[in-house]
Amino acid sequence: MTRQPLIFSLKCARYALVASLLPLLSGVLHAVPIVPGGVQFPAVAEPDPVGATLVFSTGPVPFAAATFSGILRSSVYNNDLSSPFGPNSLTFVYEVINNAGSPDAIDRLSVSSFDGFLTDASFIPAAGPTPPTFINRSVNGAVMGFGFVAPGIAPGALATPVVVQTNATTFQETLASLIDGSVTTARSLAPVRVPEPATVALFGLGGVGLLAFARRRKSA
Repeated sequence: MTRQPLIFSLKCARYALVASLLPLLSGVLHAVPIVPGGVQFPAVAEPDPVGATLVFSTGPVPFAAATFSGILRSSVYNNDLSSPFGPNSLTFVYEVINNAGSPDAIDRLSVSSFDGFLTDASFIPAAGPTPPTFINRSVNGAVMGFGFVAPGIAPGALATPVVVQTNATTFQETLASLIDGSVTTARSLAPVRVPEPATVALFGLGGVGLLAFARRRKSA
């Protein structure tokens, strides 16, 4: 066999190997990125997170508005094998229940702030709960929104858990908004940026400068 056909055969074998591995990889790693200003319609179902470790959960947080009431549970995970951002990144999961006594359905859940972070959004497929119709992100990237239309989350129903995988490594408490004909908020979780070392040092120098200035004024 000449050199050129041998190289071609090796390339074909390599491509065949990669192609055979893709279905195996797709069973664990999923990627549905959503950029600032982006809309995912229809919303994508994925079995995320996979093999993840629970870092923190708010537990059931009650909320009430003029036309609905219910419970929101927000949880954050790491070591998510399905995250395209690696095991040290955080995955956020939000679960909504509309109380049976609510007059109206719930049409939208939104959470902020995801500004400056990479995000991958989906919902966990399940028979029975209401899945989101679409997922969108505000133009400035801060707000992740989940729209439940045709149908909304009916009184007495729960939504499928919605998932936002991020490249964040820290989180904080925030407020989520729940919307129908009326609006209310509930305690939730979102990523937060860690200040760069240079920024921390700059603030430190600023504090030292202010302290020196105050001492000079006091001694004058």
